[in-house]
Amino acid sequence: MPKYYYKARDANDRIITGNTDGATIDEVVDRLNEKKLVPIQVDELNFDGSRKIASFVDKMKAGFTFTQNKVPYQDVVFFTRQLATMVEAGVPLVKALEQLATAEKTVFKRVVMSIAEDISRGNTFSDAVARHPGAFNNLFVSVCHAGEVAGALDKVLDQLATYMEYTESLRSKVKSAMRYPVFIAGFVTILVAGILWKLVPVFEGLYGGFGAKLPGPTLFLVTFSNLFRHNIPWVLLAAALAFFGFKMAIANEKFKFYFDKYLLFLPIFGIIVRKNIWSLFSRTMALLMEAGTPILQATEICGAVVGNKMFSKGLEEVYGALRRGELLSASLQKTKIFSPMIVQLVSTGEESGKVDELLRKAAEFYEREIKNTVDSLAAIIEPVLIIVLGGIVGGILICLYLPVFSIGKIIGEH
Repeated sequence: MPKYYYKARDANDRIITGNTDGATIDEVVDRLNEKKLVPIQVDELNFDGSRKIASFVDKMKAGFTFTQNKVPYQDVVFFTRQLATMVEAGVPLVKALEQLATAEKTVFKRVVMSIAEDISRGNTFSDAVARHPGAFNNLFVSVCHAGEVAGALDKVLDQLATYMEYTESLRSKVKSAMRYPVFIAGFVTILVAGILWKLVPVFEGLYGGFGAKLPGPTLFLVTFSNLFRHNIPWVLLAAALAFFGFKMAIANEKFKFYFDKYLLFLPIFGIIVRKNIWSLFSRTMALLMEAGTPILQATEICGAVVGNKMFSKGLEEVYGALRRGELLSASLQKTKIFSPMIVQLVSTGEESGKVDELLRKAAEFYEREIKNTVDSLAAIIEPVLIIVLGGIVGGILICLYLPVFSIGKIIGEH
């Protein structure tokens, strides 16, 4: 059944947003009206949760609104752990939320108080958090809903907190692997710009006094420096256009698919990204299945959580195969993007009835793999980056000093 994003106004004139299933847009509108909500916007969603029909401007507006109401993931992780502890200790949900809100920052405090208010009016916890996608994603909402249906919200909150702590730790490791190369790339860019702006003109003036023909590499560097210095506004404009051009391109479904696809085949970093997705899928699927979420819905949520269009497309194929009655292991194998180990563990789990446990084992394995890769990467990448940095700066200096080697000849000619 198609999934839809909606924006509506409630009886208190508040704007609320969320996702819901429905055969048609009209059915979704009727359902919102039954809940005494006035629909403002209803859009059909792709499998991964992105909107099907949305212009670049619409996506930019939605992104801006989302950013304004976004809560840092670390804050949500800490909040979930505290809430799980308090609910497990027997503190009433509304009271626990009100107490936790006092220690939160402005945006998150407003969100938590709004959730407490909605629950006081008779809404469920899952419905209340669903109104704040900037803080709580579909996974959070679905797990809480499953816990409410089973009468075990305290248990699933604890499981959810553990899951979020693991994923946050993994996310930090992957970010740390990427941060150092990005820093070095930024440093090299600033260094080269400084040399072109200040150092090259000094040498140009020095060599210009001799009136001799400069070597090809030196002449190229001087010409490039002049182009750079005399066209700063155009350079900045080109950089801005490149940035916004990339933003527009990444909003295109086809471009995003190929960008995500080839990202997986980058040297070293590609395997880190791939293992991160395998781990995220395994842990998310395990959590959802343990919470009692139907496998079709769990697969759909994983498609939105993995954050890679190629894997989302693969999970959409898995979703279709599951609806046709195929086993999860066979469906994963057909996509050819999941590791043989995951496929084998799922197959074994299907035979023993322990798919969630074995998927959790797979997640733990890949988390260890990522940690080992990141640790070894730090030792490997530092000398490589030093060599690259030295090569770039050394090449520029050689170009600058080439005329010095023939300075005697130049002076003799004059």
